[in-house]
Amino acid sequence: MNFKKLLLYTGVAITLAACKAQNTTLVEKEVPPAASIDCFPGAYYRKAVTSFDNWSGITGVVVLGQPTVDEDRLDSRTKQPLDNFSVYMGGNSADQELDAGLTWEFSTDASGRKSARRNAWRPFWRAGYWKSAPDSAKYTWHPGDKIQMTIKMAGPKKLRMIIQDMNHPEKRFETNVDASGFTYEAAKQFKRVNAIDQVRNEGKPVQPTKAHVTGAEWLYTTLYRGSKNEEWPMTKARFTDMRCSDATHIRVTETNSSKGAEKIDIFGTPQ
Repeated sequence: MNFKKLLLYTGVAITLAACKAQNTTLVEKEVPPAASIDCFPGAYYRKAVTSFDNWSGITGVVVLGQPTVDEDRLDSRTKQPLDNFSVYMGGNSADQELDAGLTWEFSTDASGRKSARRNAWRPFWRAGYWKSAPDSAKYTWHPGDKIQMTIKMAGPKKLRMIIQDMNHPEKRFETNVDASGFTYEAAKQFKRVNAIDQVRNEGKPVQPTKAHVTGAEWLYTTLYRGSKNEEWPMTKARFTDMRCSDATHIRVTETNSSKGAEKIDIFGTPQ
C-alpha cells in the first residue's frame, strides 16, 4: 500500500525512523488520531492525545481541581496517602516521552514550615529523569486557580514548559527541557492528562481507592503545528479520548468542543 495513504486511512503513528525506512518525510496533510489506544496500567486518568504528526506543541488554560485523599489508604511507615494527583501536558517523539505540568505536592508557608501533607499544585517535569520547581510560593498554586500551561518546541532537541497564572501574570514558571527525540523533522505526539496517580504502582493494576479529584476545567486547548507554531484548536477530531482504567472512573463534561474545552472529574470509586 502507498505509505501516504496508509497514514491517511489508518492514522498509524509514525516516527522519523519509520519515515526514513519508507524513503519519505512527514506529510503536510493532517494525520487523524487513533480510534483507540490501550491504557497503561497503574493510575486513574483521562488523557487526550494526538496522532503522530507535524505537531510542535500544546497549550491550554485550566482551572485546577480539588483533590481528596482516601484516609484508609496510607503508607504504613510514613502515614502519607498512597494516592496522588496531577494535571499535565507532554509529548512523545522518537520513543522519548515527556510529562510536564503540575503535581499535588508539599509546600512551605511564609514562616518556612513545610506542610505535613501534600496540599498544593507545583510544577514538575519528567523526561527520563524527574525534576520539580523550587518549593516557593511563587511556584505554588491551589484548587480553583486558573493557569495557562504550555509545552512547545524551543529548538532542536529542546522543549519549553511554561506555567503562568492567568490572574497574576507575574506569577510564572518557565524552563527548557532537554529532549533528544524532539526535532522539527520527527513526527511528534502531544497530550494533556488529568490523573490520580498511585504510589509504587506504575505498570500494575489500579488499586481500589476512594480518592477523587473534582472541579478541573479546561477552558480551551490549542495545538501548535510546524516550525512556525501555527495554532490549531484541539477539537475532538484531533485526539484519542482515553479514560483509564475504564470510563466508569472518569466524568467528562464538554463545554465547548470547538475550543477543546471540558470539565473533568476523576473518581477512584465510580460515582
